[in-house]
Amino acid sequence: MAWRPSSYLIEGELDNTAPGRVTGWMIFKGLEKRVTFDLAGDFHRDIRGAKLRLFGDGERADTNEAAAYLHGMSRHQTGQAGDITAGRAPQDYGDYPYIEWYGQHNGRVVIELDRDAVEVIGRPIPWIESDPISRAGQQQNMAAFLGSLVQEISSSDHTAASQTPPESVPDTQPASDPGYTHWVIENGVIVGEAREIEPIDDQLCIAYVRLFRLPEQAEYGRIAIDQLRLKHPAR
Repeated sequence: MAWRPSSYLIEGELDNTAPGRVTGWMIFKGLEKRVTFDLAGDFHRDIRGAKLRLFGDGERADTNEAAAYLHGMSRHQTGQAGDITAGRAPQDYGDYPYIEWYGQHNGRVVIELDRDAVEVIGRPIPWIESDPISRAGQQQNMAAFLGSLVQEISSSDHTAASQTPPESVPDTQPASDPGYTHWVIENGVIVGEAREIEPIDDQLCIAYVRLFRLPEQAEYGRIAIDQLRLKHPAR
């Protein structure tokens, strides 16, 4: 459940030389103007304190396809930096370039690139001198994103989908996939479904989540346990 415009990226630069802040810009095929950034947070330790130049294959993309996919992208991205790494040692989060942020207007956005598609500018802070990005903090970012997403969906045209308790919803729920074991609930309304539930603690779990409003963007993420209901509870 993320916006993934990697295929449309032409070039960009992100700057973490100011502690606790990520600024910069990106150019995408299909957008007339560059997208600028002012995010709270830091890069991972492999590039913290440096700048990151990005190079994509967006010029090869179809202009109409790119414009349709990127329709609605805010030209100024504010919010929270997620996991941003070049995949260098120490590999606190993966072994390849991964750029993630949680925008106030566009939610979670992820860009994944090959190693030769990034250039580190400047000298990162020696990794031994700083702490890894907090995984608890990133879990909170994801949980907040999922919460806001299902809240938005539940307040839109799914309101009529069911004020019926989830335990009594029939198997013919529109768009339901029988391969999913749980309903995703928000304010008593079924807004999606989930499978492969793995508890993290007594409040959060990791699950493969599919929201009915965004069926093509199903993916693993963190979600509150109390938002899940077993589709076929034991009698």
